[in-house]
Amino acid sequence: MKFCYFRNLPISLLCMLILVLIIFQVRPAGSRIYIDINSPLQEKIPIAVPAFRYEGGELANKPLAKNMADILSNALSFSGFFQLLDPAVFLEDPDRMGIEKEEIKFSEWRFLGADLLVRASYLVQGERFELKINLFDVIHQKLLLSRTYNSSVISVRDTILRFADELMLELTGELGIFHTKLAFVGDATGKKEIYLADFDGSNIRQLTNDRSMNLSPNWSADGKQISFVGYKKGNPDIYTIDPVSKAMERISMRPGLNIAPAYHPNGGKLAATLSFTGNPELYLLDLRGQILKQLTLSWSIDVSSSWSPDGSKLAYVSNRAGKPQIYLLDVDKETTTRLTFEGDYNTSPAWSPRGDRILYSGLHNGKFNIFMISPDGRELSQLTGGEGNNEDPCWSPDGRLVLFQSDRNGTPTLWVMQANGTDQRRLRLALGGSHAEPDWSPRLTRTAP
Repeated sequence: MKFCYFRNLPISLLCMLILVLIIFQVRPAGSRIYIDINSPLQEKIPIAVPAFRYEGGELANKPLAKNMADILSNALSFSGFFQLLDPAVFLEDPDRMGIEKEEIKFSEWRFLGADLLVRASYLVQGERFELKINLFDVIHQKLLLSRTYNSSVISVRDTILRFADELMLELTGELGIFHTKLAFVGDATGKKEIYLADFDGSNIRQLTNDRSMNLSPNWSADGKQISFVGYKKGNPDIYTIDPVSKAMERISMRPGLNIAPAYHPNGGKLAATLSFTGNPELYLLDLRGQILKQLTLSWSIDVSSSWSPDGSKLAYVSNRAGKPQIYLLDVDKETTTRLTFEGDYNTSPAWSPRGDRILYSGLHNGKFNIFMISPDGRELSQLTGGEGNNEDPCWSPDGRLVLFQSDRNGTPTLWVMQANGTDQRRLRLALGGSHAEPDWSPRLTRTAP
């Protein structure tokens, strides 16, 4: 530095500049983002989740030690961010391991390959339980997150998923998806009804039960309503339903088609295809079904719309070029541009939560597959292929996962994959029949530390 300063002033200034940059690039403790959710090349982080330590109470609740660890492990594995270490390789009895920093043998966990470690203990008193749970950075030997929960025994799963959400917030800067739900169409009763399930396909609940045909569920932006198409009265009409109370209302019952509802991201209105004038066109409706604006006007069939996150544009399907293709409508400017040119049959567009990508289903070599494209028509990529028909894609709220239907095993059912097409796996729905037309809810809680 002495030579740098006295012998050459410009070099001295450069050295000082580099030093300043290095200093200011060091992030404060606790501010590190461990996972870049925007990176398609993010490697899975090895994490260890031993069984929780039982601190006392009724012996009947001792199995919760493993059950809670399993709930957390399954949720983290589902997210696609983590590689769970096999508990069979752990070097200590989880019931004897400490949960505080000074009790953790970080070198042993590092030897096993863990980057992160979760340790927890719990106490059950009657119908209440207290849970202390910590997340450690094994490499840097520090505590990243510590939470204490007091709750009822019957809400164990919800409590663990709350921690999982907060863990994701700590590691990524964004809440997890563990308090979201899936709406989909199932025919287990012999009729097409709307069902709900948790983010991973568990806790299935039948939402409609009118023994007719119900299609195209779509969540409102606040998660308080689901719109769908129902044939309860014989005609394809648009209904809304409260997913908690099941209170239902028919909002559009015009002659002809009332189909493909899509809630506006800012609330208060939805897009839908109506054919009461004779030709299926896109309209903007209020929540009572009153027409606010006609969005398209052509001889073609315009259907299957998806809003951009800011609500300024619609991706939709039209056969105005002869065969179904994806188009983009600027709602305010009332201008339309064609998005897809590859393939003769493209449908079911789904705009990403960040607005930078659009999924769709396209016919390729006699099979439907999932494709992804940027809104400017560039960066086209195929996400599925070679295994059955793959259709009706939708996004998780964080834009990391894609849910879709596939008949690769014979019967159409729901599958999930990373947004780059990797890690495709089937949801284990405890429901017979076929499962189709999924839609992923927004986050239904706003859990925060």
